[in-house]
Amino acid sequence: MLERVNGQIELLDQHIREALKKSLREQDSAAAIIDELPLLRGQGRADLAFVNGELCGYEIKSEADSLVRLGVQADNYESVFEFSTIVLVKKHLDRAMLKIPEIWGIIEAKQVDGQTELHVLRKPQRNYKLNNSALVRLLWKNECLSVLRKMGLEVCGNASVAKLWIAIETIDTPTLCNEVREALKRRQAKVAPPQTLYDGLRTTEAIE
Repeated sequence: MLERVNGQIELLDQHIREALKKSLREQDSAAAIIDELPLLRGQGRADLAFVNGELCGYEIKSEADSLVRLGVQADNYESVFEFSTIVLVKKHLDRAMLKIPEIWGIIEAKQVDGQTELHVLRKPQRNYKLNNSALVRLLWKNECLSVLRKMGLEVCGNASVAKLWIAIETIDTPTLCNEVREALKRRQAKVAPPQTLYDGLRTTEAIE
């Protein structure tokens, strides 16, 4: 249910997140959708990661959110995501455009007749600033071991994950990015997807 503040409908994170997940699931039912993905081992988080043929990150800014950390968040996203998009309400639009790179996508969330609608204002462009050091830190230890063994390297299972990250950082970025995508998809496949009802939600794609 949408919240009312001073008689006005207020779109909160949960409303935008549910509408976004529904829209993404309709685009690709086989993709992994991950809430609150830790970045740089906890230095930041992606509100939503969408993993199919690419690593896509979505930052949500609802009525209740601030843009104070958006610049730092944008840097974190650009270190690991091939495509990044901000999903926001209208009141944040002008300030957000000053803080995010031009390659970021922009989706405006609106409340229309009691429903949450998503309108694509700008589609994201590919990011070529991926950082291997940040990418490897998305991998868990067992995933690092798997990657190194696939490379034909003998690895001691007792090695710290920090040492494994250093070893993997030397892989070329496209290959590393592919390994991270596959690891995240395998990880998410072990978690049964929740049966979420989306009553009262509608998503649209409209360039405005």
